[in-house]
Amino acid sequence: MAELWTILKALNWTADAFKSRDIPSARLEAEVLLAHVLGIERIGLYTSFDRPLSPQEKSDYRELVKRRFSGEPCQYITGNQEFWSLDFEVSSAVLVPRPDTEVLVEEALSFLDTRDRKGKVLDVG
Repeated sequence: MAELWTILKALNWTADAFKSRDIPSARLEAEVLLAHVLGIERIGLYTSFDRPLSPQEKSDYRELVKRRFSGEPCQYITGNQEFWSLDFEVSSAVLVPRPDTEVLVEEALSFLDTRDRKGKVLDVG
């Protein structure tokens, strides 16, 4: 008989496995992948942490975890990335926006505010 895996057990195991492979934000990435598989918001993981995963959910999650182990970014696996409070579709054909890029956008907007927004902006990336 297969071992019963709850949402919490899956998250804990995956976060530990990601940490051991030096994957940054291990817990967050485990949450994002499991929420994606289950089709729920991340908060839903904690409101039902003792819910067992179905064999199909466990299998689907395992496949996503394997992809992350191989180095594929979480954003490419789920197909989206939040940036500046907006949700963007992403694929391997695009660069994943990084948090420091949000800081750059905020600094550019702040700079333009000091000039009454008369500057021009060119996005070369």
